[in-house]
Amino acid sequence: MRVFGKAVDFYRLRVLKVNEDSSPELAWHDDILFKTPPAEEHHLDEWYILQAVSIDSEQAFPLARFVDGDEAMRDRDKVDEFLSELTKQEFERRFLKKTQSD
Repeated sequence: MRVFGKAVDFYRLRVLKVNEDSSPELAWHDDILFKTPPAEEHHLDEWYILQAVSIDSEQAFPLARFVDGDEAMRDRDKVDEFLSELTKQEFERRFLKKTQSD
């Protein structure tokens, strides 16, 4: 079933912040009651994912991945302009064609 209209009526945009823990795990030894953690620093890897989300089905389509949050927000603003200008079909062809074929 094909539905026509402005893309903004069918999709919304969001930026997700993703954190991944890259610190080493502590090894457990039965013969040691307490083990001092290694001196390595604990840190999180962060990145941002720009997604288009269907308003009807709430299905998310990843559009881009960024290391910098400000860059992700700038790109979201650019895509948001297209969202309000393009029809649903034009938006899907331009931005979602790559993600739907995966």
